[in-house]
Amino acid sequence: MSSTGGLTTSLIPCCSCGTIIAPNPSNQCASCLATVDISSILRRGPGGGDLILHQCRKCRKYDRTGEGKFFTYLDQESPELMAVLLKLIPALSGKNTQWMRRSHGVETLSLLDSMFIWTEPNSMRMRLMLTVKADINEAPRTVSIQQRCKVEFIVQWRECPDCLKQSRQQTWQAIVQLRQKRADSDGGNKGLLILELAIARNAELRKHILQVQTKKSGFDFYFPSQDTSRHFCQYLAKVAPMRMKTSQSLVSEDRRNNTANVKHTISLDMVPLCRDDLVVVDMHSAKGVGRLSGRLCLVLKISSTVHLVDASPSRGTDMAACCSDLTSDNYWKGGEKAFRLLLSSRRLVRFTVLDVELCDNDGKRKHSIDDESDMLYNGPSSGISKYALADIEVARESDFGVNDETFRCVTHLGHLLNVGDVVLGYDLTSVVLSGGDEWSIENAFVNSFVMPDVVIVRKAKGAGGPAADGEPGSGKPKAKSSGSKKRDRRLQKEEKKQQRLQAAAARMGLDTDKDVHLDEEAFGEDNTLIITQAMEQVAMNDDLAEDLEAVERELRLIDASNDGDTNAGESDTP
Repeated sequence: MSSTGGLTTSLIPCCSCGTIIAPNPSNQCASCLATVDISSILRRGPGGGDLILHQCRKCRKYDRTGEGKFFTYLDQESPELMAVLLKLIPALSGKNTQWMRRSHGVETLSLLDSMFIWTEPNSMRMRLMLTVKADINEAPRTVSIQQRCKVEFIVQWRECPDCLKQSRQQTWQAIVQLRQKRADSDGGNKGLLILELAIARNAELRKHILQVQTKKSGFDFYFPSQDTSRHFCQYLAKVAPMRMKTSQSLVSEDRRNNTANVKHTISLDMVPLCRDDLVVVDMHSAKGVGRLSGRLCLVLKISSTVHLVDASPSRGTDMAACCSDLTSDNYWKGGEKAFRLLLSSRRLVRFTVLDVELCDNDGKRKHSIDDESDMLYNGPSSGISKYALADIEVARESDFGVNDETFRCVTHLGHLLNVGDVVLGYDLTSVVLSGGDEWSIENAFVNSFVMPDVVIVRKAKGAGGPAADGEPGSGKPKAKSSGSKKRDRRLQKEEKKQQRLQAAAARMGLDTDKDVHLDEEAFGEDNTLIITQAMEQVAMNDDLAEDLEAVERELRLIDASNDGDTNAGESDTP
């Protein structure tokens, strides 16, 4: 004992090393407190067991709270998963405060840093490296220690509530019935394919779909709640125009508790129009299309609205007046009689462009596409102004070599077409309609409308005329195909190899002007020149030439000596 100012303080020995210290909750000195293993505190799970993280076997969601009620998708080694794991450690969440103070004397435990330790995906383990700071009470002062320790979680399977509902009967609360009913039987349902691709690209939207059933003209989607089904319908309405109807049916009710089990049904009717369809707009019942009422229209694009363009515009029409947007409300007000489908994209015919002449807004022809002194129309890449009216002359591709029949029409694709291009369009001269349909269609048009012989829809893919290869008047240069690009790269590599071989031969004193082709086999792996048979033949020919020259010189000397002897004999004769 020690006395200070009349007060007596009891001293005790340290329980570990025996040093005399003042009493504290852990009964240890500062040196022994620094050796406290904080990892044993962090590894202690709820109830003194292991740290466990629950995951659903079917959907791979993780339990956020450990109670089995709230499951969510989490990526491996993501910050969100780290936050969930740290909340599941009782020592960091403040659930084992009394036990830490009583057993180890730790007052507070704070986290400084955390990181993942890689584990095998099939090991069902998750490991963390944590840096923590612990404040230990040593009366009358507090000791702070900092340690790095590993914490391991055991991943166990637990079925989430959503997957549990799927294994039972009558688990869905809302159903979305998507339908597209087209008048033509051979046209197909291209609109449903577009919606299917849009749903496939949105992974967040597919999470809430319990089941999908294929029907004759659409799909049935099942959802666990009404809110998720309405969110799904709002997304589809942005992709394609459609009409929505809702209904509900009572499954069961509890009047004492004032509760009821209600199932909701949402019916989505998609506008039965697709891209490149040829539509007759009735002048009597069609509304919301402006000047296009009572004319023949072409479907340019399908989005939240249907974008229409006049299929047979006059030369003096403004391009802005030839386009209009049709909403789903305006379509369903008039019905299928107001917007009658005449031809679908399966009836397209290939035509060849023979002449193109752009038109001004006053109806006059602007210039010929073959006139190099004029420039073609180059509109922006989007909007109504990207189109230009043109008077073109076309002929059926199947008529070449058979007859000389040609057609003239006005199209909105004037800035895209060149002489020799192949386009797709509708041949209205070969369309056969019944008597009632023909009479009703003729009465649907305005008096100023003139039925065209041909309606140009779009340019054929992969087809181009002589001006499509980057010549003047082609607008934009034609992009090279992947095959031509590969061939160019291969030729460039071969040229570089030949240049490298010739440079190496020149450094070694070989004559590269001779008819000796240096190929890749003439060099070894260490870039040293190997004498090929062709080079040996050239060297042998050089030696033979030298020998022949020496023999010729000797023969010339012999001939000269013989000539000298002959002349001397003739001079001695009288």
